[in-house]
Amino acid sequence: MSFDGEDGYDAVVVGSGYGGSVAAYRLSMAGVKVCLVEKGRKWEAKDFPTDSFKIMTALRWENQNLGVSFGPKDALFQVYEQNDSLAAVACGLGGGSLVNAGVMLPTPVRTRRNSKWPKEWERDWDSCEASAATMLRIQSVPVQFPVAKIMKEIDVGEMEEMAQDSLKLSMNFDLEEPPSRLRKHQNQGSCIACGNCFSGCPYDAKNSTDKNYLASAIQAGCIVKTDCEVQYLVKNPFETCQEGKIGGKRRWIVYLNEFDYIKADFVILSAGVFGTTGILLKSQMRGLKLSEALGTGFSCNGNTVAYLAGSSGPLNAYGLNRKQLSKTPFQGRPGPSISSSYSSSLGFTIQSAVIPAAYPSIVFKGIVTYGWPTGYWFFHGIIDKLKRLIGSKSSQAMVINAMGHDKSDGKITLEKKTEKICFRPPHDPLLPRKIEAFQKITKKLGGILFMSRYRSTSVHLLGGCNASSDISDGVCNPNGQVFDPEDPGQVHKGLYVCDASLIPCAVGVNPSLTIAAAAEHVTTLRMRLNLQSQNNCDDWNWLMKKSHPTLTGKVGGYVILRAIEKDKLHILDGEVDMCEVDYRTPYTQYMRYRLLLAAASGSRLHVPNPSKNFTIEDIARYDVPSGNKIV
Repeated sequence: MSFDGEDGYDAVVVGSGYGGSVAAYRLSMAGVKVCLVEKGRKWEAKDFPTDSFKIMTALRWENQNLGVSFGPKDALFQVYEQNDSLAAVACGLGGGSLVNAGVMLPTPVRTRRNSKWPKEWERDWDSCEASAATMLRIQSVPVQFPVAKIMKEIDVGEMEEMAQDSLKLSMNFDLEEPPSRLRKHQNQGSCIACGNCFSGCPYDAKNSTDKNYLASAIQAGCIVKTDCEVQYLVKNPFETCQEGKIGGKRRWIVYLNEFDYIKADFVILSAGVFGTTGILLKSQMRGLKLSEALGTGFSCNGNTVAYLAGSSGPLNAYGLNRKQLSKTPFQGRPGPSISSSYSSSLGFTIQSAVIPAAYPSIVFKGIVTYGWPTGYWFFHGIIDKLKRLIGSKSSQAMVINAMGHDKSDGKITLEKKTEKICFRPPHDPLLPRKIEAFQKITKKLGGILFMSRYRSTSVHLLGGCNASSDISDGVCNPNGQVFDPEDPGQVHKGLYVCDASLIPCAVGVNPSLTIAAAAEHVTTLRMRLNLQSQNNCDDWNWLMKKSHPTLTGKVGGYVILRAIEKDKLHILDGEVDMCEVDYRTPYTQYMRYRLLLAAASGSRLHVPNPSKNFTIEDIARYDVPSGNKIV
């Protein structure tokens, strides 16, 4: 039965990570009736696990080899084990942004020169990245924390010609009290350097997508439904939409199970690599014609994780609980999960990371790993865990994370009987060089290096629904529209992919900003134009028809309004018509515009379309991410 009656929605967005949140926000701001569907639940700061017992209850493990699984389906951490590979993803309102380190690095030039990278993305890529960075409010780390200091002191740059990256995080580092005009509407806290980012920020300091893009989308009218897992979608056989009109019987049916469904004219799949690819594979089983490339081009972003324990260096890379925080000065705390990053000329990046207090470290030491150098490494893991349990000071340790350019030749398939996701990881030619770099760091710091027994262990999944100009190489065109193989050169109207599964090759660094930028490209430059052409009642579409095409367009840059803000106000979204003609005054032309402005303080201002004399009262000022009007 219909989940929302017969009316349905103009657009359904599936997933709420760095792709779905952007889509929901952009469409809602354009006046579209949007419903965002999320498999997981909403997580508050107080809900995130803070000890090993709680994190095990927030975990779901699926072993494809044995055909067994345990843990709730909406668990925060979803781990997939198959053959010699392990992959982990997050589940919740905000997706991976809830439990990642929030590292925001621009897409490397090497990635953008890859032959698989869509050349169509290059025209506006920098502006899309800048827009995403502004919304995610990325900031530089204000203090050099212990792990970053040690990595710098041992001179990582000597190894593999590695250069230190300028690191920015989507995290709030405001060390001073926020301005009084924002305090009333902004509940977000500041980073206190506890080191628990990977298990979810318990102090509400992370700029996860639920606090910016999604909060603004909800303020603009987006309906959010959590604990709803989309299974597949089909074209509505009774769709009666007239050409150029949104509505009618709706052209897509999105099924949550065999009986419950939601109808929509536009469907934006942003459920992550396994989620989006799985939905399309299940839809293909039910008759939806899709490219033969579906499921191919899978990349793990060259992700390799190791664990260094027993070091003689003062790493201080264990997450702190509340009692420990009260005894430790800010500069001596572990800091955010990742606060240092080094890039090699060979094409990979190495980052040091903090182990959250909630992570059961014995899992990393001696159970699913092997050690280097060989010797007593297994017993070291047990002994160190016992030290921590009895309150004795444990040895110094840290996580080492590497990313690089794998071959992006992995594959995702669907087991037809159980409809479970299966995957084969890509080949990683840089793996030996990354392990060598790990070993060199271990020699300099001392201790034992623990490495995964799995050939591939990844938390950065990409591809599966690759963007390409050619249907033989991809599932979608560079604008995210899904190819229709029955009509060469054409697409399924109203069906989009807008998440990490769209990225056609390894990025080589943390891919969060790349995914958000791709989503900005899809939703800002193509999807909204498509919506406008489909809806004759759209105000902006009506306006465009009245205007000369060379005198209308988008607005970028910044404006200065000293009466409102001392600093520049950057334009997040803007449209302008230089010569509008009003039928009531046919011999007079007007400049009509709409601007969405963002200030460095975090506030947002909306300048409406003034067709009258402009006054300061016409400006509505909003606090981001709550969207509450404050002026």
